[in-house]
Amino acid sequence: MARRGRPRKLAKTMGELQVIDVFTNFPDPIVHRILKLLPLKDLSRLSCVSRRCRELCISNPYLSVSNIHYTEESGQLDQIDKLLNRFHFNNFVGRLLTRRFCSGVKTQTFCLQWFFEEILKADDERYMVCTWLYNAINSGLQRLQLELTAKGITQSFDLPLALLSCNSLTHLNVKCYNVILKFPSSTLSAGNCAITTMLQSLILDCVRIEDEYYFGECISNFKSLKELYLKRISGTKSMSINSSTITQLRFQNCSELMEINISAENLRLLKLIWFFAGGTRRSLKISAPNLEKFYWMGHVVDYNCVGDFSLLLRAEIGLLVLHSIRRVESLVLTNKFVQVKIKLLLFYKSYIPLRV
Repeated sequence: MARRGRPRKLAKTMGELQVIDVFTNFPDPIVHRILKLLPLKDLSRLSCVSRRCRELCISNPYLSVSNIHYTEESGQLDQIDKLLNRFHFNNFVGRLLTRRFCSGVKTQTFCLQWFFEEILKADDERYMVCTWLYNAINSGLQRLQLELTAKGITQSFDLPLALLSCNSLTHLNVKCYNVILKFPSSTLSAGNCAITTMLQSLILDCVRIEDEYYFGECISNFKSLKELYLKRISGTKSMSINSSTITQLRFQNCSELMEINISAENLRLLKLIWFFAGGTRRSLKISAPNLEKFYWMGHVVDYNCVGDFSLLLRAEIGLLVLHSIRRVESLVLTNKFVQVKIKLLLFYKSYIPLRV
């Protein structure tokens, strides 16, 4: 029986090697698509299997780094063990990014989920995260998904100026929990190089902005920005969007905002979901002469439109804002809107077709 057990074990090992061999013989783009689904821990284990696996892991243009689950797993350890595990993990990530940079690997997509622990110095961790971002930027970064979470005391994070000056970056998605995101001023420079970026899409979710002026200044200097999505923005009472390039603009659940000013001559799509507590006065001012699609749901505010929406093709509105609409091909109204507002004789002009 002992003699039979050894060949079976050998056969099993040979079978696993054959599977790995078939996997590594796939074209690199296919292997990279598969590897981007693996968590960092499994990716580190795979890199130890063979030289070919290590090369595939390092050369993957899709990189995802997260310590969220890693932090949860070390919840039962004492403080010293937590610090040691955290140190080893951070050291591994730093060596991986350095190895990629030295090998000339181009980073198409970088997903970074980072949980700031109370047991570590916040300045050290912020510096480390910024260093990783610099490495990704210098590797031709195209898409960045950044999720920052702080435990306990609210922390701040300065968005690196090099990130907003990266000519290769086209998509930026930032989500923050208990973290204040600070935008640099466009007048700041590194070697007299002001903000110049090819950013086309910017998504901010749960972001707390303390200085609305610098934020608006950054938006106005994004000369290639096409899509702006602001969701659950806090920390500021006023938001001004002045852009000649934005074609799609979305506001969702920004209940702390008291005033929204939009000036976008090339805006084609505007979606506004604005609900807030009663008893507070809010204002909305829109200057978008080329607007084609307008979706607005929420509470009534002081509304001012500069010019008419003469090119509007579709409007879906849940409150009293029809006085600036002169012509539309398709108009969708909520039942509550029709029941209450028709009594005010607002429809002095015919809208065809009218769909309720």
